[in-house]
Amino acid sequence: MLHLQQYFSESQQQEILQHCREIGKKSPLFSPTMKNGSPFNYQMTNCGKVGWISDQNGYQYDEKHPVTNKPWQPIPGVIRNLVKSLAAEVGDYNYKPETCLINYYTQSSKLGLHQDNTEVNQKSPIISISLGDDGIFLIGGKRRKDPTKEIILKSGDILILHGESRMFYHGIKGIIHGTSNLLKSGGRLNLTIRQVY
Repeated sequence: MLHLQQYFSESQQQEILQHCREIGKKSPLFSPTMKNGSPFNYQMTNCGKVGWISDQNGYQYDEKHPVTNKPWQPIPGVIRNLVKSLAAEVGDYNYKPETCLINYYTQSSKLGLHQDNTEVNQKSPIISISLGDDGIFLIGGKRRKDPTKEIILKSGDILILHGESRMFYHGIKGIIHGTSNLLKSGGRLNLTIRQVY
């Protein structure tokens, strides 16, 4: 695992945030549900070739937004170029950023421990970008019952799960409200870029 702290300047964070706003105009945030119908406690959208969604059919990738039924917006070039460069730094020189999941967490949002295992390709690194309020990130091991460690992810941080850590259980314990003024209404945006196939 690689944690790059304060990787982005404030102006770079603003640039990425603006891209997210433009994506949101055509692929708006929505509230997914679990297979049993229970709602997630955060909102999300995607950009890229496919987008990660969850509904009564379970976790899956789809080429269209579940609400608008329109194709996702492309991943912005600045993000594509960045993650390809970062993937090369951890040894993946043929990385193909095919999807970017954008999660919006409010002060009360959490994300339970899980593995990213919906992808056909489970070896390419997972690259995430944090914007806004601090997130309390939990990272465990390959089994759900393995001990976890807390890491504070601040606005402008990058986290890369690669190698053995690619399949580690991880989640968000909570959001520390008021730790950033990047988002006008507070909260945290997390961009997770993956190669799916």
